[in-house]
Amino acid sequence: MKIKTLYDKRAILLEPNSKENLRYLVITDLHIGFEEKFRGAGVRIESSVNEMVTDLESLIDEFGVTDLVVDGDVKSGIDRISESEWENVPKFFSKISKKCRVSVVPGNHDGGISNLLPENVVLEDINGLLVEDTLVLHGHTRPLLKFKDCKRLIIGHVHPIFQKKGSPLSGQPVWAFLKISKKSIFKGILDEDIDENSLFEVVVMPSFNRELTSVGYHPEDHDEKKSSSLARELVSAADAVIVTLGGEVIGDKTIVPSIM
Repeated sequence: MKIKTLYDKRAILLEPNSKENLRYLVITDLHIGFEEKFRGAGVRIESSVNEMVTDLESLIDEFGVTDLVVDGDVKSGIDRISESEWENVPKFFSKISKKCRVSVVPGNHDGGISNLLPENVVLEDINGLLVEDTLVLHGHTRPLLKFKDCKRLIIGHVHPIFQKKGSPLSGQPVWAFLKISKKSIFKGILDEDIDENSLFEVVVMPSFNRELTSVGYHPEDHDEKKSSSLARELVSAADAVIVTLGGEVIGDKTIVPSIM
């Protein structure tokens, strides 16, 4: 598997070895419709859908993408579908699905998402999409035991943000590349005698929606997502590299708890 991290584009390109000419572009956490939270407080923010569509169309053309995978939290509401989501989620997918095949791995904000997807968009199982040796999973659930031999996980959900008082980077989205014990990932599922040194690579992606950071948005379940079963394991990473959107390494495992 060839993997290319598009740091400033907030996306990952996957090129499977076993399937010729396939290129998967992975993005996460669009939170379409998040603007309604601000409108309710009297602050008008324009929808970010058009900007995201433009960015994606450029990426699809530039890298010859055949398949787009949206790794969860397409929309902002958790249990309900807002007026903005009814309007903008179908519009987003109808435009992008003209450029390549599109699939969605549902996240915890995607209740009712099947009602919003065009027929040509595939809704994957909540347990993730396996691309050769890589599992694309939103991150609010643990991977199933059948994926124990995967090489890596790609997740969203956490919205990693660098936090350091006095730093010009404080408040900025980052990438987290972690190595985590398989025993921790599959706690209570795998045999107790599993090798403590057997590790998963875990890539935690920033949100694709640039507007979320600029307005200081956090999902409604911000505290809950940090305490989800898989997210709790991230802070105990055996090793980690934290990277800015510009591709600069700014930290190791010691700062993981502060960005999650």
